[in-house]
Amino acid sequence: MSTRRERAADAAIEVIAEEGMRGLTHRAVDARAGLPPGSTSSCYRTRLALLGGVLARMLEQDEASLERLPQGAWHSPEEVADALAGLLGYWLGPARTRTQARMELYLDAARRALLWEELDVAGARFLRKAEEGLRAAGVPDPVPAARMFVAQIDGVLFDALARPDGVDGAWLRYTAETIVRSLPRP
Repeated sequence: MSTRRERAADAAIEVIAEEGMRGLTHRAVDARAGLPPGSTSSCYRTRLALLGGVLARMLEQDEASLERLPQGAWHSPEEVADALAGLLGYWLGPARTRTQARMELYLDAARRALLWEELDVAGARFLRKAEEGLRAAGVPDPVPAARMFVAQIDGVLFDALARPDGVDGAWLRYTAETIVRSLPRP
């Protein structure tokens, strides 16, 4: 069962995804979460605290999704492509709202540096996981390769979110294979 803080953070993610940063208020989160008025502000006193809670919750959920990757996901280009296609499908399917909210947060942070430090820390964790995986796969120079790998994933996610027609499994597989083929070979 979710705690009130988790319910508020989850609802805030939904509000950000659907209404953008301007729609994010304590009152809107209370309504979305089905919580009594004032509940969100008792958990997160300020908007900045609420955004910090959103980031923490997103990071927790993202880490859980990365932990579900198969142990051998980095042993061959085919396995990397399989894992990446699965992640893209998850981030654009069941976790689409969280992906939309993440993009909103990054765009807002680019305009106003309010959350940039926290987003940068979260992004660095994902980048390190990509570096570790690419190193395990034998990719030369895994640090710059991981940066490009993550940038390509972000571009694919943004493109898919921006298109009203959505994406299908064949496109996700093609995209994952294309990203993997672009990696430096040992």
